[in-house]
Amino acid sequence: MSRSQLKLLAMITMLIDHIGAIFFPHVDPFRMVGRLAFPLFCFFISEGLIYTSNLKKYLKRLFLFALVSEVPYDLAFHGTVFFPKNQNVFFTLFLGLAAISFLHTYFDERPISSFLFAGACVLLAGALHTDYGWFGVLVIIIFYCARQYRTRGVITFAFLNTGFGLMTGTLQLYAAAAAIPIVLYNGKKGKLNWKYFFYAFYPVHLLLLYFVHTVAF
Repeated sequence: MSRSQLKLLAMITMLIDHIGAIFFPHVDPFRMVGRLAFPLFCFFISEGLIYTSNLKKYLKRLFLFALVSEVPYDLAFHGTVFFPKNQNVFFTLFLGLAAISFLHTYFDERPISSFLFAGACVLLAGALHTDYGWFGVLVIIIFYCARQYRTRGVITFAFLNTGFGLMTGTLQLYAAAAAIPIVLYNGKKGKLNWKYFFYAFYPVHLLLLYFVHTVAF
């Protein structure tokens, strides 16, 4: 599978997950399918670090969309424009990219400092209660560290996901299925450029789901 195909799969499964969370919170199949989305996005972050032409712009773009997406996220999942107890997934992706960026840039010269900074990003995600929190940042770090040994990476992710799933609820266990498309990834970009569509899709689809839910219910 190409990057564009994986991104399309991630967006579709994320949409299904959010439809389930907002409209049918007690219908598990929506959430089961949706568990595939987040590991795929984590994998894209680790791949994006390798392929980006400008790391600083990549970090700024993630942080900008984290800010832009916060109100749509709070409206969709908490029914208010400001809910400080929980932050959207772009903050998790931003902290994950920050962690692996530091590892990528400084590990050879300052390995201890690099791991301490990455660990700080993990802890910060947990403290800020970003979507998927410390677990999400750690998954990005795992995929980055195992980028040359993808099978080992997905196995490590599967074990970590199992532990996280047992702590937070059995639905998370289904996220391990994301290992299959990740292993099938062929390293090619694909025909479609989903770069900016992906960024816009997240806040826009949350707003649309919020408005539909408000009108329908």
